[in-house]
Amino acid sequence: MMNDDDYYDESFLRKLFLTGINTRDPKARRQALDVICSVVETWKDALDLDDEAEQASDLLTRYLPTIVRWKTACPFKDVRAKCKEIVESLEGKAIKVPQLRHPGASAFIPESEVISVDTDDEGTRDLFIEAYLVDNRVSNMIRLMGYHPRYLVSFLQFHVYMMHQDGPLPVHLRHYIAILAAARHRCTYLISLCEANFLAYGGDPIWLEDPLRAPKKIRALNHINMILAHQPWLIKPDNIKDLLQPSSDSWSLSELTHALVILAHYHSLAGFALGCGLNPEIDSREGHVVSSPFSSESNSPPVATPRVATEPSSRSSQCEENDDDDDERSPVFASVTFQSVMEKLKQIENNPDDFDFEEPSTEELEKQFETETLASAELGDPHPVATGASYVSPRIAKYVEDPEFEHEDFAKRGDFSGVSTFRVQDFSWEDQGYSLANRLFPDIGQLLDDKFKLIVDLTYRTFGTNVEIDTTMFRSAIWNYIHCIKGIFHDDYNYGEVNKMLHRDIKKYIRNVTCFPERTIVNDFNLFLAGFHYTEKVHVNLLLLEARLQAELLYALRAIMRYMT
Repeated sequence: MMNDDDYYDESFLRKLFLTGINTRDPKARRQALDVICSVVETWKDALDLDDEAEQASDLLTRYLPTIVRWKTACPFKDVRAKCKEIVESLEGKAIKVPQLRHPGASAFIPESEVISVDTDDEGTRDLFIEAYLVDNRVSNMIRLMGYHPRYLVSFLQFHVYMMHQDGPLPVHLRHYIAILAAARHRCTYLISLCEANFLAYGGDPIWLEDPLRAPKKIRALNHINMILAHQPWLIKPDNIKDLLQPSSDSWSLSELTHALVILAHYHSLAGFALGCGLNPEIDSREGHVVSSPFSSESNSPPVATPRVATEPSSRSSQCEENDDDDDERSPVFASVTFQSVMEKLKQIENNPDDFDFEEPSTEELEKQFETETLASAELGDPHPVATGASYVSPRIAKYVEDPEFEHEDFAKRGDFSGVSTFRVQDFSWEDQGYSLANRLFPDIGQLLDDKFKLIVDLTYRTFGTNVEIDTTMFRSAIWNYIHCIKGIFHDDYNYGEVNKMLHRDIKKYIRNVTCFPERTIVNDFNLFLAGFHYTEKVHVNLLLLEARLQAELLYALRAIMRYMT
């Protein structure tokens, strides 16, 4: 039984709205929905009481966006129906109801092309339910990943284990570390999700208002977060040693490993979110506006003007670029590039003898690698004039230490850095990284390895409208090009294949999303391999996510191993 105090008790309300309907049991959901209805009715009636109106209004403002989200984005039909009733009852009392600021899951992909939460595909719908039961939502990010159910299975297993199940770090702290990681790329989408989870799991709101009031132990991660995100080759054993120095604010090795995996995961996830133009969730502060209730004639929120998935909002495709860039950003050029790659894949499969597959010497491979890193550096910064590279909004600035520090091409690191090429034959994921991660954070290495292998091998043998196409060489070129950008050399990969598979405009997109995702605009996404279906473009962005994640983990784990020895 509820008592009168429960209607205004923060702890009770947080638990009710976080986990109340997170169950497959219809009876338990119905009971929780009845309680939510009772709570909302109490708040609604209290608006007419002078001594309770302000508090009731504040609670409605805070929790009503969640109910509106459940109305359309909950995988359980009974929840959607009940929440619709609640919203309509509020509209009938002329209470202002939150409306989507940016309709659709993505600013880059039409909503009609995105998989619905109540999809008819039973397997995908069940995955959406699994995601909902953990995070209390089927996020826009999960909906896009739903294009690739096999990947989503592996992603959820890893993500749930790392962020919610037993581990070295408490759950609220994991989400705060994720905020710091997402902030490096100004990714308000992930920041908002992680702030909500941080509070839901008992985090101190003061840390969000003023990160300088977070414990010194957490703030000590800022430097390694910065270099891991933008120039991971700068990570040294001393960075690990400093964090492990015995003190009241020191980290244990298992805690630090957990934290580093979270940082690398959310750096890469920010690239995916921004590279796919994810729109804010309606219950985030950026995701809704509060105005007049929807009219009875239309239950649809107003259509927002197409935007770019980046800050500030003034950034647009009207960037000052040179003539070569203008050519590459034209639909005609993009179409020619797509056709060229597709024809090359067909030729390789049908006439492999026409291509030179002779194994280059190690010296030749190293020259190819150096040539590729130099060529990557010459691609330049994406949209440097229009975007304002160092801009950080006040919403994010509080989380970011040294916002001027960003990606610098590995080829430009200079002799003074003392940084040499990362050679996988000396420290690889398969031989050292996997086992070390598993030893310091049990099972995480296996979950990561499963995810890496799955995305590398994932194929539908399509290339746009073309079917039965072997895309192995194309996918391998993307993976190895990202590692090349990050200064990682594979002595068993022929870097000549990168130029065969990836035209300059494709390389630019890959580099931009991997290194400067906050500057991605809709034109970048639309013109990148213009013949691709949306599901294929999301597939490429998943490859970028995982290749970058592995690259960052290689640098971090190598530094840990060197510290330990």
